[in-house]
Amino acid sequence: MKIFLALCLVATALAVEDVLRGVLKSPRETLQLYGSFKAKEHLKYAASEDRMRFRLFRANAQFVASANEEESGAVFGLNFFSAMTEDEKQQYLGLNVTGHGENPFHVSSSPSKVPERILWTDSSQVTAVKNQGSCGSCWTFGAVGGLETRYQQVSGKLRNFAEQEYLDCVYEGSRNGCNGGWPSDCYEYSKKNGGRLASTANYPYAAKDGSCTGSSRPDAMIAAKIIGFMDVSPSEKANIEALAEGSLSVAFQVTNYFQQYRGGVINDNTCTGRPNHAVTAVGYTPSFVLVKNSWGSSWGDKGFVKFARGYPEDCGLFKYSSYPRLEATGVKDTHPKDAATTYKPSEDDDVNPDPQPDPNCEDVAVNCEKYYCQWSNIAEKYCRKTCELCNDGDGGDCPSGTIRCDDGICRHEHMC
Repeated sequence: MKIFLALCLVATALAVEDVLRGVLKSPRETLQLYGSFKAKEHLKYAASEDRMRFRLFRANAQFVASANEEESGAVFGLNFFSAMTEDEKQQYLGLNVTGHGENPFHVSSSPSKVPERILWTDSSQVTAVKNQGSCGSCWTFGAVGGLETRYQQVSGKLRNFAEQEYLDCVYEGSRNGCNGGWPSDCYEYSKKNGGRLASTANYPYAAKDGSCTGSSRPDAMIAAKIIGFMDVSPSEKANIEALAEGSLSVAFQVTNYFQQYRGGVINDNTCTGRPNHAVTAVGYTPSFVLVKNSWGSSWGDKGFVKFARGYPEDCGLFKYSSYPRLEATGVKDTHPKDAATTYKPSEDDDVNPDPQPDPNCEDVAVNCEKYYCQWSNIAEKYCRKTCELCNDGDGGDCPSGTIRCDDGICRHEHMC
């Protein structure tokens, strides 16, 4: 099975090379792809800005094509970062490392032997992927993610806790939380305020720092209170041991490879050593650590990313991890449990599923993948079979999921 998945990843990378490189060789097709990209992302620019954005898009498309040619085991693709400036990309981070060094080494109290594989997503102990937007609040999402499975284990209830309370309250009066922060400061805030944290339902995320109203919102920490936090010793072994007990807030350095990640197992060797993003580790296997990001489900592997075990030390993934210390209150949490993510990596590892299109129709490019069906000029010219866009030739019904456009060609409705 592992060999099959590896072959799928390599085949997918070759498909991107064949298709995207072909598009980039044609200025006309590159412009068409850019137009499709803007339509998908709902982007509109004035003429002068549009020229600048096109240059950024083309450079990122070239980067994606080159990254996939490396056949590293990860797959990269175009996404909402593909026409952003570097300053705009920075707004989607938010880890403020000032005054924080790597965690100190200490003797672990965890057992030296842990299960070979634990994915908290498989046991419905992780909420759905969220989206921080262009507010640098990743530190709040990392902290809340590090709390979820641990509260569930005490209470028996998965709760969707409020990043907005941390965003509004942790640095109230000192700085804007969208300008960055540190996850363990969130746990300290809760400790100083009776161990509390509201639910997202009672304190919704607004993607901006507002006035702190935590004391007037219902406390969702019913069965347990936050009484502090624990730093994890800065080694992969210690992180796996801690992750075997529950989710972790982790930090690392985001690079261009990570921003354009779409699937597979990433092993980035381009880090320079300064962490700038906080996320949540939610499980591991012998080959990867599963991480939940906060950029929405359209990014990456449905919002998740698989980091290779032995991830480069310069990226810092295992050096800044923490989790909250909880104390049971003896009170039963009678609230309904919140929704868990439906993402299951054991079922989603195949990034290029067989679409089983019309066998009488062929792709022009080799190993097209469904991902490219969202771009009309790629779908129609290179990947008609994969995207189920073949005309049946006899006036009959179009393939499932398509309609017959005015020109008689079967396409997805948005392509007509």
